Amino acid sequence: MKRFYIRWGGVLIITAIIGVLGIQRYNRDVTSISPDRLLREQPAQAVRVLGMVEAASIVKEGEGGPVAFQLSGEGTKFSVRYIGEESENLRDLKTLVVEGKWNSTTQIFEADKISLVPNYGFITAAYLASLIPMGLFLFNMERRVAMLYIQIKEEKVYQPEEPLEVG
Repeated sequence: MKRFYIRWGGVLIITAIIGVLGIQRYNRDVTSISPDRLLREQPAQAVRVLGMVEAASIVKEGEGGPVAFQLSGEGTKFSVRYIGEESENLRDLKTLVVEGKWNSTTQIFEADKISLVPNYGFITAAYLASLIPMGLFLFNMERRVAMLYIQIKEEKVYQPEEPLEVG
């Protein structure tokens, strides 16, 4: 039984390490901040901001040129200047994630990427809802098999076959 618990302890440790690495990646590459937080903190590094495109605020500066618009959220709004591939997602009243840097001198967010709002909470919940019961089921089944094996050995019901005498 000691080996059984060591093996499942190893599985739990590996699962915890994968979970910590996943959380670190989420915080580093996927998480976004609100427009209010952007204006309050004015970060110098590149950030992802989640907000809604204000109605009738999109202004295109020529074919393939920069696009200016207002992004709002939590009662605040700011100007965005987007330079990048033309995005079909850039529409009025659309909730988007824009990636770029805040220019504190011009008070304009200079974006270079636009993406849709990911729903990672639903995906994570779906994985946890399926993997946790399956892990508990496997742990319980393996434990029962180990206990049954020990019980059979102790009952002496099972007798190993004796080698046949050749002669």
